[in-house]
Amino acid sequence: NGHGWLELNLMPLHRSMVSGALLLDSMPRYHSLLASLQASTSSADNELTYAQSASSRHRWRGAFGIFASLASVFVVGTLASLSWQPTSESLQQQDSMRRMHGNGPFMEIEVKSKVKSKVSDGSFSLAGKSIYFLMVDRFAHDEGNKTTRCAGKDWCGGTLRGIMAKLDYIKGMGFDCIWITPVVKQPGTGPGAGYHGYWAYNWFEIDEHFGTKQDLKDLSDAIHGRNMCLVYDMVVNHVGPILSTEDVSKVSPFNETRFLNQLDKAPGETFDEYMACMRAKKQNCKTPPQAFAFGTPTKLWGDCGVGAYACLGYNESKVLSGWFFNLGDLNHSVLEVRQELIRWAVHMVKTYKIDAVRLDTAPYVPKDFLIELQAAVPAEIIGEVTTNNMTFHASYQKASSSDAFSGIVPVGTKVLEGILNFPLSWAAPGEFCGPSLNLTKLSEVMHKQLTSGLYRGLDLLGNFPDNHDFGPRIGHHCYPSKARWANILTFTMFARGIPIVYYGTEQDVQGKMGLRDSLWDYGYSSNSWMYSFFATANKARRDYDLGASGAQVISSGTEHLVFTRRGLFGAWVFLTNCLPYNQTNLTYIFPVRPPAPPAGRGWADLLHLSRPGSEPRVAQFDQETGGLLAPGCLPQVLVLVETKKYSAEDLLDFAAAAVERGTKLY
Repeated sequence: NGHGWLELNLMPLHRSMVSGALLLDSMPRYHSLLASLQASTSSADNELTYAQSASSRHRWRGAFGIFASLASVFVVGTLASLSWQPTSESLQQQDSMRRMHGNGPFMEIEVKSKVKSKVSDGSFSLAGKSIYFLMVDRFAHDEGNKTTRCAGKDWCGGTLRGIMAKLDYIKGMGFDCIWITPVVKQPGTGPGAGYHGYWAYNWFEIDEHFGTKQDLKDLSDAIHGRNMCLVYDMVVNHVGPILSTEDVSKVSPFNETRFLNQLDKAPGETFDEYMACMRAKKQNCKTPPQAFAFGTPTKLWGDCGVGAYACLGYNESKVLSGWFFNLGDLNHSVLEVRQELIRWAVHMVKTYKIDAVRLDTAPYVPKDFLIELQAAVPAEIIGEVTTNNMTFHASYQKASSSDAFSGIVPVGTKVLEGILNFPLSWAAPGEFCGPSLNLTKLSEVMHKQLTSGLYRGLDLLGNFPDNHDFGPRIGHHCYPSKARWANILTFTMFARGIPIVYYGTEQDVQGKMGLRDSLWDYGYSSNSWMYSFFATANKARRDYDLGASGAQVISSGTEHLVFTRRGLFGAWVFLTNCLPYNQTNLTYIFPVRPPAPPAGRGWADLLHLSRPGSEPRVAQFDQETGGLLAPGCLPQVLVLVETKKYSAEDLLDFAAAAVERGTKLY
């Protein structure tokens, strides 16, 4: 009683590494053994992560269980200390226990190493990765396709083969993964065209505008050949535009009206009668009800959106069963709908070697189906949950008490592996670039996410400054202040979670690019300051193991935000919104600084935006206050480096620069 098995899965890999998982109880007498194992795996660059153990696991008791558990720890610890050898190819992973979840007596510790794909062995994770997100129709066209600039609601000519030709361009910025919009069969041409990919008419076919099935396979192979991963966008909430029974008959495999939600349909009313108002293009049609049934603001809640239950008149039934305009809403209570969606999703992942899935409109899909979908699909699913309600948001990663009260699933049940981080990402642009310009507000959201325990896995929250649905682009917000622009991009790249950068951000140096403009009109130069910034930031994340690691908010104010990654002696991220667009020579003094470095080491800025170069630059501190100096209000990411790396010339340059500003180096 009070003991458990330690489950070992020792799998030698071609890099002479070992992966495994341990399941144990949290009794104090195990702590010394766990610490010993941690020390062994840390030296071999292996990542220790916590996740809540599945409640369905059987607990074994008795003297044999005690013996097997202790013997297993000894075996694994010995193997770790003797056999595990890091290689230059292996992921530099977190060397301390990052997080602890669950309120039961069991916890699970998972030892992971970098592998190619979850499709092959189940080990892949987006945690610690960075993503470049592109819209297939707008990113790159084939060589033989002479399409000119395009930004409308029709096809522009971007293709899968066009992406393939530009993979080295993306790789040059250092991104780990590429997320592409859906490429299944879409409707027609003109204003009703599904150029974006989100209006599926045939789930199992690739639209000829994008390319062929073989093109998608070739793209997947080319991505993996560059040691990158493929994230594919899926839609399971709705089909394309539907106005009649005839339209439904063209949808495959959901070609019957019973496969669609028909909320508020009158007894005896035909489907065509149900759709008559919408078909006539009238305003305020009663049927089909719209999914945007969020109610009106109250004193308790002023921002009415999905999950804003405090809003007067919020209607959950319409949110789940209503339509987006004329997009046929799938009825997940029909068994065939659930089965076909799961069959298709598994087919896509396995056939095209997809590493992870981004799921569109997740909160408009019943949560019990999302749980079923994630359990069936051999890849992490990152859901789009467009809300500022953090409790509601987190419940799509870990079921909440309200889910349990409603009888959906027990508290803490895994729903989706990850979610796009709308509460944090929506807050950032206004605080860095205006109009509100108050980083204290952003820090409050960040701190709550990091400390509340609402989320199942903070490293699987996707952070972004803008995207294809919610504009304008971040350049429009921040231009012409390069400093503010650089600060919010640094926040995106180094906040805990998965940084996601929308295509074209690196070329939008004038802040004029439209939300869905074709990129070929702006070019694919590797010389822009943002292209270089992303290359530097991604390198810093890898070199100093800042991807999947802990974070803590240290200090914040109206004009500054400071947080750490990997503890007080890991990385310090210094951000500010202080520089007005018409000033360039302002130096900001942060009210905090990192702790004194150990002997022979010093704090240096990995971004070196103030003085471009290949090496980190020595940090400068104010003589009177001790606070970090930020010339030009540019962001800095400080880490400890050996001081012997820096030449006398470097130090003299910085001393001269400090004297010019009336300060001295600390």
